[in-house]
Amino acid sequence: MTSAPDRATAQQDDDEALEVVHLDDLRGLGVRARRAFPAGGIVHRFAGVVSEYICQHSLQVDASRHISGTRYIGYLSHGCAPNARLDMSAFTVVALRDIAPDDIVTIDYAGTEHRLHRQFACRCQASTCRGWIVGSAEHPNDEGLGWLAARDAN
Repeated sequence: MTSAPDRATAQQDDDEALEVVHLDDLRGLGVRARRAFPAGGIVHRFAGVVSEYICQHSLQVDASRHISGTRYIGYLSHGCAPNARLDMSAFTVVALRDIAPDDIVTIDYAGTEHRLHRQFACRCQASTCRGWIVGSAEHPNDEGLGWLAARDAN
């Protein structure tokens, strides 16, 4: 369990490095890189309110707490082969591989979330796509089981 504070703070100098954009009607909002980031580099230091409440745009900090009210983090898109990861002890987004300007920043939701606010069908198009996205400590719900069965039948 991390010793995260009740409120995380961020540096202001990286505020212009990212922007929230509308991806499309299926995926909704996402986060676009406005400049390049090298593999292993810090993409963003984030801030928000840490509490026990889970909501649509919160992310899990430790076994019992989530962070919400962040500028970008709650809008990161899921990817089964993500280009970034969250470091919840340092409150940073770290590039897993080089990220170019205009790339959409993606994370694997199962990398931080034990249970998702809502499970969903993935549209990441990665060759390793899992199809139905769940948290690391949960199984597909009835909708997911039906979706996976229909996908596998085709």
